[in-house]
Formats: sequence, structure tokens, C-alpha cells
Amino acid sequence: MHLGVWSCYVLYIIFGGLVFVVLEKPQESALLDEVRRLRLLFLEQNRCLQEKRLDQLLKKALFAGKRRIAVLDADTDELNNDFTSSLFFVTTYLTTTGYGNTVPLSDEGKVFCVLYCLAGMPLTMLLMSSSTQRLLPSVTHAPVRHLQERWGMSYHQASLLHVGLLLTCTALLFFLLPAAGLCLLERDWSFLESLYFCFISLSTIGLGDYLPGRTRSLAVRQGLEFATSCYLLVGLVVLLVVMETIWDLPQIRSLVRLVNGPREGPLMGVNMDELVLSESSLSPGNQEDSMDIVEVPQYTMHISTISPSITEEPPALRTQFISSTVH
Repeated sequence: MHLGVWSCYVLYIIFGGLVFVVLEKPQESALLDEVRRLRLLFLEQNRCLQEKRLDQLLKKALFAGKRRIAVLDADTDELNNDFTSSLFFVTTYLTTTGYGNTVPLSDEGKVFCVLYCLAGMPLTMLLMSSSTQRLLPSVTHAPVRHLQERWGMSYHQASLLHVGLLLTCTALLFFLLPAAGLCLLERDWSFLESLYFCFISLSTIGLGDYLPGRTRSLAVRQGLEFATSCYLLVGLVVLLVVMETIWDLPQIRSLVRLVNGPREGPLMGVNMDELVLSESSLSPGNQEDSMDIVEVPQYTMHISTISPSITEEPPALRTQFISSTVH
């Protein structure tokens, strides 16, 4: 069963790759042809320019553009490594989103990034997990209990209704409303592109093809980066709460048990005090192989009872009985 699930997952990955090839390859080919045409046209109009020098300039410009260094407006003094941008960079790395727009260029920065993330990423996951466990009683358990007590629902019905309401509120507050706000702030973004950015961010995919504030002033860009950092930290905790709530659904648990299949019971430890060697555990065949085992004699205290018939005998008869016993 488990192997079958993995096979289905691999097929799902292959299916996704094929779909993206079919959808994106025509667009990529058209863009590549357009770039080649413009490049040849530029060389024809500027015959004094060497093709090799032009390629070097384009490579430098593309390298700088990927790191959000100004290329078209090269006279600007705005830098990406100000304090707000650095906070945004650190937040995206610690939450494993990593848009890839800002990267350390120096060797010292790369070493510090590795060491900083080695300590910071587990700490971030620990804090988010702790916050999730603190929110679950009030966000998940209490509403389900209220639905059961107030409306007389079963646990299955109350859990399913609560998950539906929680998903609706999460989609509205952390996807639809932020996407609408980005549409107003980024005029060249459509609602689909804004919604796409929200999903890519909170799912920690972080492709980096869309980032707010690229075409705005420095103050607006810094404000959007700070807002995005807060959005990531709060949104990831909310998504963890939603995922834990969905995981607690009885239907999901049944599906997980079906996928995992039967499991052996837990291995219970036995204390040394609980180990008892009985005579029945030594069979005749085993006794021959255990000649080195020395049998320890067992002593029991003799308990004598005096019956009423003896006590009722006359003293002379009782004395005669005792003397005969002694002899």
C-alpha cells in the first residue's frame, strides 16, 4: 500500500512537469526569439560595437537585475542592503521562503548566512510550532466543543463545519484581501498576479518572480518589505493552525490509517523486577542444557494448627500423646 502511494506521488510529479512544459514552452520560445531579434537589430544599428562586448554587458546587467540592483536607472544611489531590506532578507530566509532577490555577494556574508540560518531556522520552526500549539485550544478545540454542546452536533459534523469556516476566514483574510490591497498598491499587477504572490509566499515556495515595491520609491518599497515580513510570520502560523485542524479531522485520520496500513503495536519495555523465572519455563529438554544452574532450596515456615478435639482431651491423655510422639 505504501509503495503504491509513492508510485502515485511520482506520477503526480511527472504529470505536473508535463503540464508546465506544454503551457510554458511556447511562451519561452516566443520570448527567446524576440530577444534574439532585438539583439541582432541592435548590432546592425551599431556596427562599431563588438558582439562579445555586448554579451558581457548583458550578462552583467542580468546579474545585477536578478539582485535588484538598478540597471535602467544606474545613477540612483538607492541600495538593497539598507536595514529594512536586510530585515526582509533575513525573514524570508528564516521562514524558508527565500525569494532569491537579495543574496550575499561577499564570502563573509555567505559564511554568516549559512551559520545564521543553521541556528535561526530551527528556532523559527520551534517558535511557530509552539505558537500553533498555544492557539489550537482556543481556535480549534473550543469552537468544536461549542458546536457539539450548543447545536447538538456529533464530533464528525462539528469538526467538518469548523474546518470549512476556518478555511473560509483564512482565504479571505490572508489571500483575497491582501491580493486586493496589492492590486491597489501595484498598479501593474492584476488580481491573479497578486493572489499568486500571496500563495507563493505563504506556501514558502518563494519563486521571486513577483515582489512588491520594485517600481516604487524607496520609502514605499521599504514599507512594503516590512509589511511582507510581518505577513509571512503571522500567515505561516495561521496556516500551521489550519493544517493541524485539518489533520485532526476524523476523515483525514481514517485516510491516513488507510494509507499507512496496519502497524504493529508499540514495543513495551519490561523492568528487571518484572522478570520471573518459573519452574514451568524450564522444560525437560531445557533442564539438560542448563546443568550450570544451581537450584536454590526453598524454605517454608511450618504452620501448626491445634484442632478443638485435641484441646478437649483430658490432661492425662494429652500428656501420653505428647510423650509417645517424643519417643
